[in-house]
Amino acid sequence: MSYRTILVAYDGSEPSLRALNKAIEFAADWDASLEVVHVYQIPIASVGEAMVPAAPETNAAIAHEAQNRGDEAQSIIAAAPGVRANVTVKQGEPGPLIVETAADKQADLIVIGSRGNSGLKQLFLGSVSQHVIQHTECSVHVVK
Repeated sequence: MSYRTILVAYDGSEPSLRALNKAIEFAADWDASLEVVHVYQIPIASVGEAMVPAAPETNAAIAHEAQNRGDEAQSIIAAAPGVRANVTVKQGEPGPLIVETAADKQADLIVIGSRGNSGLKQLFLGSVSQHVIQHTECSVHVVK
């Protein structure tokens, strides 16, 4: 089986680096285009019933770091000759935005890393890869 458009989620973690490398390998093997998405979140604290956004300088620092993750992914891809890639940085909730981006880019395959959380940790923290698997219409390759 081969794919035309592969979307990979990259956040700079070791599991996402393994996913990026696997997606690059797939893209080269299948002559597919590669779409890389880095999704970041701006923290919002709750104080009683009020939601308090982070300070503007914190937001700017987080957005700058997110752009650095995108640049990092671009540098990794540049070392793979012949791989056509586009890197996008988005702000929001990772699971839904990865699924939405895959649909927008008409991806036939999503490659995503797994941190291996289980039990209570997964229950409380959730799992981005699990969300993607449950909500996307295309194939998903989870890299551990």
